[in-house]
Amino acid sequence: MAGPEDDEKRVVRAQKDKKFDELKGIIKQNRDAKSNKDLNKLLAGFDSLTKSYEKSKAVFQRQNVSTPRFYIRSLVEIEDYVNKMWEDKEAKSSLSKNNAKALPALRQKLKKYVKEQSLADLVTDYRANPDEDGYETPDDEDDDDLEIVPEAKTEKSPGKPADKVLDSDSNSDSEDEDSSNWSSEPDTSGSDSDEDSVTKMEQLRRYFLKKEFREDSKDGKKEGKHGRQEDRKRVIRVKEVAEDDDDNDWTPVNREKSLVHFDPKEEVTHDVMIKKLNEVMSGRGKRTTDRNQHVANLQKLLEVSEQKELGLGISVKITFCIISALFELNSKISDFMDYETFMNTLQTVNQLLDVLISSENVKLSVTYAEEDENLKDDTQDYRVQGSILIAVQRLDAELAKILQNADCHSNDYIEKLKAEKDMCGLIEKAEKYVELRNQSGIFDKHEVCKVYMMRIGHIYYKYKDQCDIEGDVGQVMDYLCKKIYALDDEKRLRQRAMLCHVYWLAVHDQWHRARDLLLMSHMQAIVDHSDIDTQILYNRTICQLGLCAFRHGFIKEAHQGLSEIQNTQRAKELLAQAVGTRQHEKTPEQEKIDRSRQVPYHMHINVELMECVYLICSMLLEIPHMASCEFEMRRRMLSRSFHYQLKQSEKASLTGPPENTREHVVAASKAMLNGDWKKCQDYIVNEKMNQKVWNLFHNAEPVKEMVIRRIQEESLRTYLLTYSTVYSTVSLKKLASLFELTKKDVHSIISKMIIQEELSATLDEPTDCLIMHRVEPSRLQMLALNLSDKLQTLSENNEQILEPRTGRGGYQGPGSWFPGRNERQGDNKKGSGGYQGERRGGSGQDGKRGNWGSQGNQQRRHPQKTRAF
Repeated sequence: MAGPEDDEKRVVRAQKDKKFDELKGIIKQNRDAKSNKDLNKLLAGFDSLTKSYEKSKAVFQRQNVSTPRFYIRSLVEIEDYVNKMWEDKEAKSSLSKNNAKALPALRQKLKKYVKEQSLADLVTDYRANPDEDGYETPDDEDDDDLEIVPEAKTEKSPGKPADKVLDSDSNSDSEDEDSSNWSSEPDTSGSDSDEDSVTKMEQLRRYFLKKEFREDSKDGKKEGKHGRQEDRKRVIRVKEVAEDDDDNDWTPVNREKSLVHFDPKEEVTHDVMIKKLNEVMSGRGKRTTDRNQHVANLQKLLEVSEQKELGLGISVKITFCIISALFELNSKISDFMDYETFMNTLQTVNQLLDVLISSENVKLSVTYAEEDENLKDDTQDYRVQGSILIAVQRLDAELAKILQNADCHSNDYIEKLKAEKDMCGLIEKAEKYVELRNQSGIFDKHEVCKVYMMRIGHIYYKYKDQCDIEGDVGQVMDYLCKKIYALDDEKRLRQRAMLCHVYWLAVHDQWHRARDLLLMSHMQAIVDHSDIDTQILYNRTICQLGLCAFRHGFIKEAHQGLSEIQNTQRAKELLAQAVGTRQHEKTPEQEKIDRSRQVPYHMHINVELMECVYLICSMLLEIPHMASCEFEMRRRMLSRSFHYQLKQSEKASLTGPPENTREHVVAASKAMLNGDWKKCQDYIVNEKMNQKVWNLFHNAEPVKEMVIRRIQEESLRTYLLTYSTVYSTVSLKKLASLFELTKKDVHSIISKMIIQEELSATLDEPTDCLIMHRVEPSRLQMLALNLSDKLQTLSENNEQILEPRTGRGGYQGPGSWFPGRNERQGDNKKGSGGYQGERRGGSGQDGKRGNWGSQGNQQRRHPQKTRAF
């Protein structure tokens, strides 16, 4: 009597098959983790996979099984996935904290494992032949890709091929069940059969071909009936497996549509071509449309049009459609265009411009409606709807995106930057086309201004010798800016053109002209109400103007201009040379907008150079001021950031030789405070500073000579102010020899100090000496000074409460650039996106805007104190 166990099918499986199943189960979990982008789970799965394989090695060696190919495939898949994720900066930034931590760990572990286990050759072999039959040894048949019917494991011996089980249908059913259920023979049990030599792909082919099995059967009727039943079972099982499959390894195959073709019996006329063009363009923008195929179809139409000589109207229309299709190859507007596609588009636009310039009877304009187009009547002017100027403008924006997303420290950036020369040539050609056809009325005034503005945008930051322009570059710049001043009605392009003009003048050391142009524009009063891009350009212009003032020796003006940006500690962000680090304050959309506003690397202003110039200016202004403060309560800081660097240096327990530019300036400041001008000069002008700072100037030698001269003068002033209470008389000749200045220069400096009441002394001409006056302040004067300082502190605190700002302002003393001008209007928080808030830094040391247009009021509010004795 049969027991309950007889009703169940018992399967005796080889130990090797169990290990294979265990490994494949882990591999499937890893694939699920990849599809879910769960790198933490994938890291744990990789550890489990390697540990399981190490345990299975002994079993594989006993049965002469080499490293399974499906295991190598799994390692390659994980490696490709990790490398792709590592190179995708956008995907990396969107990872969670745990996944971001697991990514480098998984990458390192995978490299180390492949190297230690000597699997590099197997991985290379798999990459060379990924579609080779089988994923393990020839003796094994259980492959992950060929495992279509899982139930086959319970219906056959683990050592027999699948077709051997199928061919045994000619025997009795009882014998078939007995052999499939109870056979426990090893893998070599079927060696007498010729079926063992059949490859796995052949087994798979036989598995799906019913006719072949019927022909091989001795009993055709029985085999046909039984085969049909088995086939039905197989179909049902395959459907069940397909429904339960979660691997997501299926890759959809896009069957490309053939190129457009015309009926050979039909004559290709204008109407036929226009109809075919409308058919192709009807699929534009649809999700099912292959964008590359769409471009190929249009190119085929253009080729046929030129062969049939259908006229320039049709050719220009199709060419413009090709340009639009090339721009639409990217699925997202925010994505940057592929460089090869960009060059292809640039070449196509260039060819279209050549046609439009050479043919006066072709008019391309956005003012034409679709029904007003004339594509076939050659007796009239061809009229085509579209704008070549907008195409050039969009191409210029794509080049900026390409450079923004390229690695600025690689050769790839240099290769892509070469396209900037071709882009400049295209813009010049577009300008020539505008000048030729401007009288025909086919252009919008705003489009024309954009063309001039694009050309300015590629010139304003370059030196004359870098501009590939015939004639005087200055005259070209003046001409382009004046065109915009006359044509622009919206004022935005006019503001940007003016700022670019000031920037160009500052780069070429035309200080007075640049300052006057900025003054006349009143930009300091209206820039708060401008768009973010204009504000960024204003920041860049102010910094470049400050550097220009420094090169001319205007230390106060340079310090005043650079302090707007330097005092905010966000110089790179305000100049659009980096994205802010405070990510929690911005939404992903705002951060994306900020990234799109970044200036390409070749247009950056050297922030380290700008900081060094600012600190040198602060040193030349602050050190004599510190020496003149006889009483601590009378000290008023001109540059809080400079004082902060001095305090940090004083706090250091061990001060070594200076290494960076900041430490060099601090060490020079200490030397100047002691009156040692030679030591100060050695810290500012040396080989290391030449490499980091001075060699970056266009004319380095005159700038260094100016700095040394100012160090001598300010050291003399500091020396006199510091030791005025020590000396009763000082010889001018001795001072001239001590600071290596002429007697005339020493006399001039001392006279200015006496007139400005900085030094209480008189010059005795007969003896050629300086006589010091020792006058101590009275008790009433001391109390008055104390009261004045306390009132000033109270006033500053009130202003900080009423108008909170970040940072501190620049130099507010006499000699400002714009004395008597009103403060800028508007709120400093004006703006949008992630760039709002402290837009320019525009915050002063005392909580007020440190801009150049507000110095008159600042001076009246905080008058500079003079000596009371």
